[in-house]
Amino acid sequence: MLSQQMSLDEHNSPNTPRKMGKSKGLSNELTKNTFHLISAINIATGWTVSMDDTTAFSEHWKTLPLPNQYLFPKQKSKPNHHFPDHIPEPFQCWGPAQV
Repeated sequence: MLSQQMSLDEHNSPNTPRKMGKSKGLSNELTKNTFHLISAINIATGWTVSMDDTTAFSEHWKTLPLPNQYLFPKQKSKPNHHFPDHIPEPFQCWGPAQV
């Protein structure tokens, strides 16, 4: 949990969240972002995957880019960030990522 609100000007790291003033906006956005990320990971690594799960995964994953661009504006998107957009197709053919 972030105890202080930081800005990219104060800490020159692309992974540092932007300053949101004294509101709880940053905390709420980070919480929502974390929820969607964990939900998508739980679906991707589950023991079974249904069509509803693939839809839910897509909805959770598509919710992530906008908050990430807002929270981490200097962070550039990488190919690994785009790859999960294509995960629902293999789910339908081969099931979840469990080994």
